[in-house]
Amino acid sequence: MTTHDTAILDRAEALLRGVEMSDAERSVRLHVVRAALTGTVIRPSDDSPEARNPRFWILVNDRFVVAPGIAPVDAIDDLWVMHGTDGVPVPRIRCLKYTTLVLIRGIIQHLRETGDSTALEALNGFLSRRVIPEDLPHRGDGVLWRRHFDADRLLPGDQVWFDNPFFRSGRELFRERFQQEALHQGQSPADAAEWARKRAEATTAGEEGSNAFYLGDDQFILGADSLVRGFRGPIRADGIDRPHELVLSRKIFSLARFREHMMEDNLSVQACLRSDPDTVHPGRFTIERVRAPLDPVSLLQHHALHPPSGRFGEIIDAMASSNPPPALGGVGGNAAPIFGATYDWEEQQRVRRAVDAVMRADPEAIWWSLRDRIDDDRYVLTATRGPETRNFTVGMICGDLADARLCLCFTRRLPLVPGRLPASFHPEREFLRHEKQWRADDMPLFAMQAALCEAAISDWEGVAATEPGEDGRSHRFSTEEKARYVAALRAEIDELVRSRRGACEDVILPCLPAPPGWDGFDAERARAISAKRP
Repeated sequence: MTTHDTAILDRAEALLRGVEMSDAERSVRLHVVRAALTGTVIRPSDDSPEARNPRFWILVNDRFVVAPGIAPVDAIDDLWVMHGTDGVPVPRIRCLKYTTLVLIRGIIQHLRETGDSTALEALNGFLSRRVIPEDLPHRGDGVLWRRHFDADRLLPGDQVWFDNPFFRSGRELFRERFQQEALHQGQSPADAAEWARKRAEATTAGEEGSNAFYLGDDQFILGADSLVRGFRGPIRADGIDRPHELVLSRKIFSLARFREHMMEDNLSVQACLRSDPDTVHPGRFTIERVRAPLDPVSLLQHHALHPPSGRFGEIIDAMASSNPPPALGGVGGNAAPIFGATYDWEEQQRVRRAVDAVMRADPEAIWWSLRDRIDDDRYVLTATRGPETRNFTVGMICGDLADARLCLCFTRRLPLVPGRLPASFHPEREFLRHEKQWRADDMPLFAMQAALCEAAISDWEGVAATEPGEDGRSHRFSTEEKARYVAALRAEIDELVRSRRGACEDVILPCLPAPPGWDGFDAERARAISAKRP
């Protein structure tokens, strides 16, 4: 921190000492001010989209979440690390997301300073595997901060949102201008309208308002910095090469200057200023919302009432059907289900949706919950595969899904040849040997998959051929086939380590409720089976 930053922080502490609040809230607010002053994040642009350190963050459906196996508080801490020339991109985050992370950083630093490991664990659970702030419970309100709308009682550490009242009218002016340009270029009216709408939206994206932090004494700082070219001076023939340097440009504003900055910084405002200058003036940019940091006791209270492990238990429990399992009778020598007259087929469709939800849940987050339910004998659904009919339970579905995902990386790379692999090839035994320790460590799925790939490479050394299968056929592996499988497993391990994300099957369920590879039942198929019964 610079001498100027230290002076701002000292003044903020003095102002907060004059206000009645808990010591913990005061500390959090000071850490928020420090985080706002020392941030390394810059605003994204069309040419430079959002970016974060891929070691700590991954993209899921075009949104950043903390990478599996990484504590959220560590991932947020990394946003304040200047990586220099180590190849890690400069973090680029849009202002609402970043101001949220600044507020959370203040809480993290307070908890680290006080050594409150319990609250840090609760915070990790609150943030884990969620898009911040969109997916946070209550979007963090009442847990990490509280909202108010009184701009006359700002305190250091408050995050404020300035409204841009010219956003919609400015975007419309751009749309009209772009549409006229498109028409003059010969586009059809429909194409011109659509092209103009998209271009106007892109031109004014993110200009609905501006997020900033209040530092005290009528001083505000933006939620993210700008990256600008440093002044180099004129080009001279003196043989001195001056470096092209990009520097973070951080500015602190008074309230009046911040409002002027919004006029200068937003293209939508500039459009309105050109169209009707008398209507645009700094006083129109008002503070509409404030997020005030809370004492971490609110987080602990929420954690006590909402244990994080309950989320996956609920969606797994939803697979259990209220229907009784049908008896399995014999038709033509095969076991066939005997559905009662009161069997609820609408309930069976609900169960199918519940199975689908379990399969689509974050595979890293839900894996151990699936493993924990392998002995759950509650009925789910009935399905057939060839001559076999089975009443599936919650435990059967959870166990099959957990096992399939655990072994996916080494099984999908196996050569497609006749026969059965010998009993010596069972890489999944590596999990059974280490299950107790891996469970205690809450080992992520990607790491267990990588470990089983290593075990598969070791087991593969002793495999020369397959044993005869049901059709009596077998296969002897060539040197090339052996080498290709090892190379494929090495590629799997490299990808798992790089992405820190477990591999997962494509989630496709048949129309009738059933696990993949099985045929389920509906009322019509059940009647057809019943009609065959003597």
